[in-house]
Amino acid sequence: MTTTTPAPYQLITGKLLVDGRGGRAVERGAVLLEGSKIRMVGAVNEVAAPEGAPVEVHDFPEGTILPGLVDVHTHLNYPGDGTHTDDVMEEEDDILLMQSIVNSRLYLAKGVTTIRDNGAKNHTTLSLKKGIARGLATGPRLSICVNPLTITGGHMWQMGAEADGVDEVVKGVRRLVKLGADYIKVAVTGGTTKTSDRNRAAYNLDELKAIVDESHKFNRLVAGHAHATAGIVNCLDSGIDMIIHCSWNDADGGSTIRPDVVERIAETGSWVNPTLDQVFGAPREKLQEKADTVGLDAEERERLDGWGARMEDRLGQIEQMVKGGARFVTGTDCGWGPVPFSRIHKEMDLLVQGGLTPMQAVVSATQDAADSLGLLDELGTLEVGKVGDVAVFNGEPHRDVNDIVNVAGVFHGGVRVV
Repeated sequence: MTTTTPAPYQLITGKLLVDGRGGRAVERGAVLLEGSKIRMVGAVNEVAAPEGAPVEVHDFPEGTILPGLVDVHTHLNYPGDGTHTDDVMEEEDDILLMQSIVNSRLYLAKGVTTIRDNGAKNHTTLSLKKGIARGLATGPRLSICVNPLTITGGHMWQMGAEADGVDEVVKGVRRLVKLGADYIKVAVTGGTTKTSDRNRAAYNLDELKAIVDESHKFNRLVAGHAHATAGIVNCLDSGIDMIIHCSWNDADGGSTIRPDVVERIAETGSWVNPTLDQVFGAPREKLQEKADTVGLDAEERERLDGWGARMEDRLGQIEQMVKGGARFVTGTDCGWGPVPFSRIHKEMDLLVQGGLTPMQAVVSATQDAADSLGLLDELGTLEVGKVGDVAVFNGEPHRDVNDIVNVAGVFHGGVRVV
């Protein structure tokens, strides 16, 4: 990947323009960049550089111009090939940093210009963020938690931020703020880490309230990893800003959505990042590919059939939440499990299958995603004065989100990424 120094003005034109706010697409749209910022947006006959000013024109006759995409859930340390998290965390920090460099470069080329990393080992993503800022590496704009807070032996404990009890979690928040965390991630329940239990709450409510209070004091948002319903309720009771996964797991391993809790999610305005592709889409697709080529054994066939039924149930839950007024954002959980840094369209398509319109799915990966990270003043929509993050895709992603695979051009902070 190479970048070029932009002219003072760059004019990006396309067949259509979708500004990320959910309104109608503009026919023959255009964006004018002045340096790293957006100067003008609108129909091509209304957008022009000042008379006599040098301007570089980028025309995409089959392209739809969108804001640069925002993925609110990534794990840069991870290879996205199905390797178990416990095995990934046994790697040395230098290897994990190199993996993160590769992933960040790949994702930027896919039109994802801002990402939130949801947990990495030790200081690896902190080093990456500093390296990108210094021009030593190429990648999207990063919002990092550095390490997720977790109970002793809890989900992601290997990343380096175990803390128990009110005093320890308060100190844990302060440590992360000192290191440079942009937000605080907390493992409200267990997950796939072998020493944790995804079907039960991990932190107690008093600990979570202390985390939220301390984080908000330092103007840091809090995202809570919550598979179990008990954890979802604790997220709401403690004031956590984003609920990750929101899987409705029962203690016995079942999954039962609670309409009363959905109502609370809508009332509080909590953002929901369901990570549908990581939990169901990608692993099911990978197993289906094996079934279509070399075939499956009995255990694998049973697992594939079970995934199909669970996915149908899960999409039904998403539909209930959509109808109940929950606010969804696109976060793929890429890197984790079998999800490489190339499937944001798959997550958006599953949201569509769960009840969002394609345009709403686009908004969930642009305006709403930026809003959920506290970055809407800077990015997420194509508006005058915002950062010049622009992605162009051949096709019409606001009608079929799978067209997002057809990347035609990416501009990051006003610089075209080739």
